[in-house]
Amino acid sequence: MKRIFSTLILLCLFTTTLSAQSNKEDIDKLLKEAGYTLDFVDNQKGLKIILKAREASKRIGYKEGILKSGSMLTVFYMREDNYKKVIETSREMEPLALKLENYTVLTDLYRMMALAHGQLGLSKASYDKYQAALKASKKIQQKNTRHYKTSLIYGNMITYFDRMDDNYSQDSILHYLKKSLEEIKQIDDNSPETKLNDKYDILAGTNSNIGMFYINQHKPQRIDLAEKYFLDAIAIYDNKKYKLMAINRVLLSNSFGRFFQAKKDYNNTIKYATNALELEKKANSPYMRKESFEMLANSYLEIDNKKLSKKYMQLYTHINDSINAAQNASIEAPVNQIVSQEKKKHTTTIAIIAGGIIVVIAFAVRLFWKRKNRILHENYENLIEKLKTEKKTEPLTEEENYSKTSSDKPFTITEETADALLLKLEKFEKSKNVIKKEVNLTWLANHLNTNTRYLSEVIKKYKEKSFNNYINGLRINYILELLYEEPKHREYKISYLAELCGFSSREVFTTIFKKETGISPSYFIDHLKNDININYDQEVDKVV
Repeated sequence: MKRIFSTLILLCLFTTTLSAQSNKEDIDKLLKEAGYTLDFVDNQKGLKIILKAREASKRIGYKEGILKSGSMLTVFYMREDNYKKVIETSREMEPLALKLENYTVLTDLYRMMALAHGQLGLSKASYDKYQAALKASKKIQQKNTRHYKTSLIYGNMITYFDRMDDNYSQDSILHYLKKSLEEIKQIDDNSPETKLNDKYDILAGTNSNIGMFYINQHKPQRIDLAEKYFLDAIAIYDNKKYKLMAINRVLLSNSFGRFFQAKKDYNNTIKYATNALELEKKANSPYMRKESFEMLANSYLEIDNKKLSKKYMQLYTHINDSINAAQNASIEAPVNQIVSQEKKKHTTTIAIIAGGIIVVIAFAVRLFWKRKNRILHENYENLIEKLKTEKKTEPLTEEENYSKTSSDKPFTITEETADALLLKLEKFEKSKNVIKKEVNLTWLANHLNTNTRYLSEVIKKYKEKSFNNYINGLRINYILELLYEEPKHREYKISYLAELCGFSSREVFTTIFKKETGISPSYFIDHLKNDININYDQEVDKVV
């Protein structure tokens, strides 16, 4: 009887062990599913799977399951911009990771805390956690996992140095980008520890980031140094063997577009910006869409396709207005709001996404926008300085009409003829005819009593512009002076200003304005208004 009883107890224990083993396997499958769902499907759906795995782990006392699900929770909280919860959850999991000697998870916990502290503006705490993450990563036994996690740390550390704005931080950014690249290259392609897609996601992103650094941050700009890194990134991007995340493909496509734009290779710029728009339909990122529209508008203008340039400038203007409206309403996360209006097809915040891969690639975008904002401000200041120092242009006058019957003479222009034509052009430039919509090459040639070939050659040789660029430049200069001298015009709509200086539409005017000045009409007007307010406040302070 005792023997039967003992056998029954052993049988129960054996059955319980099998059940627990089965539950652990099920939990591990759930955690794997959660990771995929977070990266490729939906953040909230991923959360539900994580919580399910976490509860199951607690129920059977599966400590590894508790630890891994806790680590994945920090991923979710980071994507929700809930930095306080990232820190709290990481601290809660830290003792368990140490007890289990799971240095892979411990490395991730420290890295996540570093990112969260950085987002909260706690720079020293952020740096300390990065150092803790590096220390923990050295204890990871599996070689490929160690290289992968270390690469992520170095890639994330660039966000710490990016918040500074000095030569040391710029050198550090390049240093850590290259260290990240060195680490990821050491991972074996056939490693069972690290997914091939993860390796090449970071490899493509880091190469792209280094390329963007040489284009956007390095002084002087070094397209030659950038090219090698971009070509390496493009080779990965084009290789069908690697399944890169949808949002990463959008980010990379736009980065490639910026590279070719810097090279003045506008056909390739159009290729990658168009591709980014196709991919963005799955990732649903308004900021990325805005960047693609801008590249396409500018590139089509450069190859003289005004119809498509106008189309993409309209799209750019519309989405830019939407984003600005959200920002002006003091919405904390304008991207999330716009996405929610479009039924939130995918989580698309590009600031810090916890898996580490996207934050590496998204850094290229941040580099671009930082440099762009700096350049925009420099362009604005140069424009204001030019308007201040130039002699005030005389009011536009009625111009003498030189028109007689004009014939196309043989193309042999003398210096005397050129000088006479230049004098007529000088008068034309100060006349009201500049802003007439009907002005074209034939009209102006007839008006100045010359032929189109003479006129075109003189403008090309002495004004160093094509006829269209010459006229557009005169019209933009006219509206610049008007906005600078007469504050009332700053209150008018862009469409009215476009018509006022002879452009056929707001979109064409905006595109030409940006091409001539380096900034948009809205940027110029807003900063003019702001400068007036600052100057007014300073004058009031003096009086007081």
